[in-house]
Amino acid sequence: MSITRKVQKNQVVRFIAVGAGCAAVEFMLFTLLVDFYNINYLAANLISLLVAVVLNYLISRKAVFESGKHTANVEFIIFVLFTGIGVGMNQFLVWYFVDQVLLDVRLGKVFAIGLVAIFNYFTKKHIVFKN
Repeated sequence: MSITRKVQKNQVVRFIAVGAGCAAVEFMLFTLLVDFYNINYLAANLISLLVAVVLNYLISRKAVFESGKHTANVEFIIFVLFTGIGVGMNQFLVWYFVDQVLLDVRLGKVFAIGLVAIFNYFTKKHIVFKN
């Protein structure tokens, strides 16, 4: 296996590990807000997403992706832009799975996290942190 393939494989593993950790924080906070504080699931989704996004950026920048061709400020702005798109996608998907497909709120949240994670990986790898 070439060194480039090894680096890419390790990066995917790190991305999955960081993403899984942040998704766990997001899901636990979401569940806490919905089940214990009786916050509307869409409001709880937005709050838990924002916490997870900030955590994900900080860890991804240090542990997953190397700095790319952008300055730190531009990189953060692009990250926030694509994160905003991801938040919108997540919010829509949670609503769709819960109100339209009639899934349990927790299962809808899990599906939304999984689908948006794919979008997040490709935008971070190829646009935000691109070398």
